Amino acid sequence: MMPRTIDKLRAKLPGGQIGAYSITTAFGPGLSLMLLDDIGVTEECLLEIVQQAWVEHEIADWLRRNANLSRVASLNEKLFSPRIEDVLAFIPAATFNEIYPAAERMTITSPMFEVLLEDDRLMFPSHFQNGSASARKVPIEKPK
Repeated sequence: MMPRTIDKLRAKLPGGQIGAYSITTAFGPGLSLMLLDDIGVTEECLLEIVQQAWVEHEIADWLRRNANLSRVASLNEKLFSPRIEDVLAFIPAATFNEIYPAAERMTITSPMFEVLLEDDRLMFPSHFQNGSASARKVPIEKPK
C-alpha cells in the first residue's frame, strides 16, 4: 500500500496528474490515509520527502527511520480486511462502481485491496506490463 500511496503523492507534484486518485475521500479516510495515520506520518510530511527524494530507496530509508513501524502486522490486517460490502454500507453502489469500475466484475466479499489492484491494472496497463520504476531500479526524475 505504501508504494501506491507514494505514487499518489508523486502525482500531486508539479507536472503530475493525480486524476481520480486521492489520499482522502468524501466518504471517509481511504486506505492510504489509514496507513499514514497508523505509522504516524502526515500526508504533508511524506509529500515533502517524496518531492526531495532522487531515488525510491531514499523514501524507504526515511520511512524506516521516522515512521512507527512497530504495529505493521496489525496494520496489514487492518488494510487487508475491508471488503466491497463494507464500503457499500456507506457509499451508494452506483457511485462505488463509477469510482471502481473493476469492482462490477467482483463479488461483494472481495477485498478492497484486490479492487484497488484491479483498478490500477485497468487504468495503467503499461505500468503492469513493464513494471514500476522501483521494479526496474530506475531513478525517480526530480521535479522541474
